Amino acid sequence: MKLNTILVATLGVLGLSSPAAACTDFEVFAQPVGVEGYNPNTLAPATLQIEFILPAGPAQASCASHKIDLVSQTSFGVRDLSDGIATIEGTVPAGQSAFAAFNDTTIRLSQAAVDELIATGSFVFDYSWIQPGQFFPAGTYTNVLDVNVNGVQVTSVEPELAVSPAVRLLGDVSSGYGQVDFGALESFEEATVNFIYQSNAELSVTAQSQNGERLVHEDGARVYAVPYSTYINDAPVAANGASRMNLGAENGRQSIGTIRLRLGDIGTPVAGEYADVLTLSFTAN
Repeated sequence: MKLNTILVATLGVLGLSSPAAACTDFEVFAQPVGVEGYNPNTLAPATLQIEFILPAGPAQASCASHKIDLVSQTSFGVRDLSDGIATIEGTVPAGQSAFAAFNDTTIRLSQAAVDELIATGSFVFDYSWIQPGQFFPAGTYTNVLDVNVNGVQVTSVEPELAVSPAVRLLGDVSSGYGQVDFGALESFEEATVNFIYQSNAELSVTAQSQNGERLVHEDGARVYAVPYSTYINDAPVAANGASRMNLGAENGRQSIGTIRLRLGDIGTPVAGEYADVLTLSFTAN
């Protein structure tokens, strides 16, 4: 009988245990982290990240039932970024497992991601991946994303990416070196060479002659020198490093430029080889 009394008392204590507390005051803050800039000439991709933070710290276990979504406020995709004119189409980062579902407008965190957020009070995930080498027009690109918990907006976040001005040489001058050959020198002779370039911003160029726009004899300038003039895209350019010429901008599309060298009156030159080094410096801004 005494044993029965103990059992009843024990069962009574078990029966009166309180159920798990309901999840209340679930506050979420979101911010972009990681990469903020992108240079088209780098070989590495740009991985944009977003961090969710619970300001009050780890939450109650019952909060793990919440559905947390990122929803784009804009007309372009949830992973896309825009400067108001051009759009960078973001892609799902390789090996991404933080999402339970996603489409053009919405990303939903996976259950594992929500569990980590609940347990630790923060969670960082790869939001979008920008492939290397793409020549987007230079500028600042962004998106506006709502953070929804169980379908109700609780905050917003604005991922941002600054694309740096960049230029790239392609084709025969991709190494940064090209050669113009006059052959047998004659007065007022011309020689041209093309260069292929790619720029995502306004592009300018300067020219600098090693020998003051003169082809110098192989035995030195005191023996004999042949004067020449420099033209870029048929416009004269002083090859003193101080004359800057605008090549325009094609928003990342490949363009062809032309360097034309025109000899002056060479008189009666001394036999031999003549040469000069002409350096072109490109600036994208």
